[in-house]
Amino acid sequence: MNIIYLAITVLLLFIPIIVIIIAFFFVWHLIITRRAPFVPIPKAVLGEIVKALELRPNSVLFDLGCGDGRVLLAAQAGQPKAKFVGIDISWLPITLARWRIRLGKARNIKLTHGSFFKQDLTPATHVFTYLFPEIMNQLLPKLKQELHPGTRLVSCDFQFNELTPQRIINLNRPHKALGQRLFVYEF
Repeated sequence: MNIIYLAITVLLLFIPIIVIIIAFFFVWHLIITRRAPFVPIPKAVLGEIVKALELRPNSVLFDLGCGDGRVLLAAQAGQPKAKFVGIDISWLPITLARWRIRLGKARNIKLTHGSFFKQDLTPATHVFTYLFPEIMNQLLPKLKQELHPGTRLVSCDFQFNELTPQRIINLNRPHKALGQRLFVYEF
């Protein structure tokens, strides 16, 4: 019985230390990359995202800022014959994505740790983004240059300042919840 109490006490002492270490690395990484924080897509909207993407068996989906890979895994479950590419500059989310994809045994999902500004986007037939407007607007010239006509882009919550979406999908989420709207664009 004393061993159990000792084990619980040790665990309770280490949990705050682990949380502090994780928080330190998270803040440090934000300072180093000067990018948006990792905010996962709400699970409740994944089905709507997959539906809005309209993937086909020959589709190639690029998730720019893929985070923990949840959109890629949901899309792969909806269209298993398509190809999927996730790109994220942050090491923690891309590591989580790699673990999730290995556990899901998804062989047609490729992950890249790096900046999507430096990646070739020409193979994409579909693109998903969940990026702040400033980054969306910086990305627009690259998308216009590299995406082929007919490429579909779905953005959650944030739209381009200089491009009108072809469709806006209201997701009927609670007020102030993440994942309020999807903006659908055709390039």
